Amino acid sequence: MSKDCRGCVAETDVDNRTSAGVTSCGGNGEPQNESSHALRYSAFIAGKIERGQLSLRPSLRTLRLLRDRARRSGDKHTVLAERYLEEGVLMDEHPGIHFVDGALGRRPAVMGTGLDVSEIVEVARDNGGAVAETAAYLEIDPRYVKAALVYYGSNRREIDDWLARLAELSEREESRWRAARDAIGA
Repeated sequence: MSKDCRGCVAETDVDNRTSAGVTSCGGNGEPQNESSHALRYSAFIAGKIERGQLSLRPSLRTLRLLRDRARRSGDKHTVLAERYLEEGVLMDEHPGIHFVDGALGRRPAVMGTGLDVSEIVEVARDNGGAVAETAAYLEIDPRYVKAALVYYGSNRREIDDWLARLAELSEREESRWRAARDAIGA
């Protein structure tokens, strides 16, 4: 354990993963007692995912709703809370975008269109990135196309990974269909 230039605590855990912590110290370099920790932030790198820690004290009603929803979905309430937090921030940053469930997991979609961001991106690529042509082809307002493309610009890896997974699934399903046809001699 060592103190950084602000007098806050940083440490490395027993697995030699990097972790850093900031504990409210009132500026004197000495941590306050356990009951008065107003600020606590920790992050560590495990594999390729950088993780942080955030302590929340939601209202009892919110916590009850979260736990009920988690129970119905089969997820842990902490996993669900993280998803809601991440998606909420993304929705704040990208008005008009929301997230929907599907066979391959959750994905961003454009409100009011019934279209995923990835679907709009594919059509925009086919139209050389032209917003008006993409909107005309999809029969949607150009503002929806712009919202999808702005989201894509900020989250390109996520959408490209999604498109790659869709292509892989499509190829696999077509291969299975052809094998079934061949098996019956059609």
